[in-house]
Amino acid sequence: MVKSLKVLILAGAVCATGLQAQNAPVLSDAWVRVLPPNQAQTAAYLNVANPGDSELVIVGASASLAETVEMHVTREVEDSVRMQRLSELRVAPRSEFALSPGATHLMLLGLSRMPGAGEEVNICLQLASGEEVCTVAVGKRNTSAHGFAPGAHSH
Repeated sequence: MVKSLKVLILAGAVCATGLQAQNAPVLSDAWVRVLPPNQAQTAAYLNVANPGDSELVIVGASASLAETVEMHVTREVEDSVRMQRLSELRVAPRSEFALSPGATHLMLLGLSRMPGAGEEVNICLQLASGEEVCTVAVGKRNTSAHGFAPGAHSH
């Protein structure tokens, strides 16, 4: 009887862990913009899926080649494009949010070096819950997404 109870408790713990994994945020299609090697910053983009029943709050980020990573949104102000720093990103339950060129994105600042095309860069998002979710982004040359050329943004 005691052995059966231990097996039942263990099975319940495995199911609970599986349920938590099902509700974990999913990061996909991550890429880093490859710019000329003398640049000290670049941008990263990815999709964030929140399969859970509660809002996902992203409060920070990090990247393997960057000293600092900031969350930004691109806005048109007085006929010029400007980036505004965000303190958090919120993803509604059971929805997805795309960080994309010309919109919300990650700025990788203080690069140790510019990644090359096809190179992998580890990117992690810090959640308000204290958890961290990571993925691998791939370096891509893309100098004209949404009409923005490198260096065309201003703060």
